[in-house]
Amino acid sequence: MAASFGEQLRLAREARGITLRHISDQTRISIRYLEAIEADDYKRLPGGIFNRSFIKAYAKQIGFDEKEAVEGYLRTAREQGEPEEVATTPYSSHVYTDGGSRSPLITLLLTILILAVLSLGVYAAVHWYQRREAAKEQNGQQPTNGHNPQQTVNNGAQPNVSPTPNVPANAFHIEVSALNKDVWVEARIDDEKKGTGMILKQGDPPKLFDPAQRLTIKYAQVNANALKVTINNRPAVIPTDKAEMVIAKEDYQRLLQQ
Repeated sequence: MAASFGEQLRLAREARGITLRHISDQTRISIRYLEAIEADDYKRLPGGIFNRSFIKAYAKQIGFDEKEAVEGYLRTAREQGEPEEVATTPYSSHVYTDGGSRSPLITLLLTILILAVLSLGVYAAVHWYQRREAAKEQNGQQPTNGHNPQQTVNNGAQPNVSPTPNVPANAFHIEVSALNKDVWVEARIDDEKKGTGMILKQGDPPKLFDPAQRLTIKYAQVNANALKVTINNRPAVIPTDKAEMVIAKEDYQRLLQQ
């Protein structure tokens, strides 16, 4: 028997090692509502546009396609005889918690405010990270006492540059592996419309990719530190402030560890 839509979401979440508590902390959606989504019990949700918002937020946290998630929700709701976009519980319910009473307008304004604050936080974090990496690159190019720190003098001869991995100048070779636990990832090569999901097991050889222009890796944010990515045999920095890593041939150097 095919799994229901809610079961598909639950299985995808469990495959990525993500708990309902983590999703609740990240989205401010009550665990009671998240459990209702996995049980296809939409009568326990606030209803209206909030149901779609909850489904999309849940799907985003587990790396599930948001459009497919909304379509699955609407399809299941129709099969259950639920009217689309009609509240199944009184609007006085709190959107993100189980208690309290608040008008829909105030709740909507609070939701917009929370999203705006989160967006500003993400923007500030990305901006800070970019400035830090730029400062590292600048400091790495400055000479120390008239000498390049990456050069050493060999018996008075010309300085030798520190050796780097021997790879062709036009190579674009990427390896992805798990460090200290099994990690679920989705890899999309170049312009593929849909990526390939896989579980990287701790201790297994790395997965090898040789894209023509780009490789996109999706993962759960909580597993970012458990991933290892090398580009042309050089270690890369895994972003921890988002759930994907885009490695483009034209500018992959910005991702390399300094």
